[in-house]
Amino acid sequence: MINITNLSKNYGQHQALKNINLEMSAGSIYGLLGPNGAGKTTLISTLVGLNTFDAGTITIQNKNLKEELDYVQSISSLIPQNLAFYPTLTAKENLEFFAGMLGLKGQALRSRLEYVMHISQLQEVFNQQAERYSGGLKRRLNIAIGLLSDPTIIYFDEPTVGIDPQSRNFILESIKAMKSDNKLIVYTSHYMEEVEFLCDKIAIIDHGKILKEGTLESLLTDFKALIKTQTQSFEVTLESLPSKLEVLLAKGKQIKSVEYGHKLENYFLQLTNKELRE
Repeated sequence: MINITNLSKNYGQHQALKNINLEMSAGSIYGLLGPNGAGKTTLISTLVGLNTFDAGTITIQNKNLKEELDYVQSISSLIPQNLAFYPTLTAKENLEFFAGMLGLKGQALRSRLEYVMHISQLQEVFNQQAERYSGGLKRRLNIAIGLLSDPTIIYFDEPTVGIDPQSRNFILESIKAMKSDNKLIVYTSHYMEEVEFLCDKIAIIDHGKILKEGTLESLLTDFKALIKTQTQSFEVTLESLPSKLEVLLAKGKQIKSVEYGHKLENYFLQLTNKELRE
């Protein structure tokens, strides 16, 4: 559904995206994982036509993005991290306003409102001003608005930031259910457990480059173990771990710890390093 070939994007001297190559399929959830400033939001903004790009090609449903931008935008919806609705309006008023912007009327309007209300479960606060909502309710209204157009491709940019565990779980379950409609969902998050729960395929991006890409299982097959002695650290494959331990012990080295296991967070930190990011 989405094919990205040799995509590059520059902001002056800063290269935000560097030779990106990715394929994303319908009926799946594709995870983009990376630290702050890695290029995730730049990539999504480029895919929905909010950014231009300097090199490469993007085809979406076999349409060239630059040549068929109106079509691509008509089948896409970006649900941003920042809330995008009118706080002084009720959920009903917000949904009707944005539906009007899309030209929805009559039965089509009623059908889409029924669907997004089912997904968001906002019935109890439908006629309350959105500014009075909890963080979780605001996120759910944000999602409901983004689904009004019945998009084929849905981009979620950090949709669970700052909400309670119950709302977060509800949103994740709702997103997971959407892929059964043969939609492509592109999902960015800092929360490893969300990506593990949702995503069929994952790309780890940092400094504008794809470091690793594949299914969760294939990524963790590539996982390495970290052996720490009193004075040194050794990174080895899981296959070579037993023999390396034997060698170290035979040399009289005291093993302080061995870190390994099927955890996406550890793998992510190994790839992107552990320093803090702005």
